[in-house]
Amino acid sequence: MASIDLDKVYLQRQHGDLLAVYTWFNHERALIIIPANKARPRWFVVCESAAWNYDDPRYLARKCAEAASYLGLGDDKAQWVRIATIINEGLPDLVLMPSEPDWEAQPAREYGVLTAKADGRVMHQEALTIAPAAGAEYVPV
Repeated sequence: MASIDLDKVYLQRQHGDLLAVYTWFNHERALIIIPANKARPRWFVVCESAAWNYDDPRYLARKCAEAASYLGLGDDKAQWVRIATIINEGLPDLVLMPSEPDWEAQPAREYGVLTAKADGRVMHQEALTIAPAAGAEYVPV
């Protein structure tokens, strides 16, 4: 099962009740369209390797109709146009995205020191760091 790590998102844009997320999917640049207000929403993914297909109006129309249905937006042509607009306006950002960073090579940043005291004496001390693609982590000093 695939998942989107929102700590590793390059860019995101809100389009009403749809969210356009620019991230890396299976190590490839991708534009992912997600319903913004649904729990456990489905995604519609446009990978960079397939982006050239969206230049063909028939392909674009077919995929937007599929996306609208798949995302639960119905079969209304206005929904197709919304999705087509998000894709067309988003393709330049998609192709200009940098390659996926080496997340493991990113150094953690130190934000402070966590000190445990008992009766005024320091019992333990650790550096408080935040890794670029993760939440808070405590590293012994």
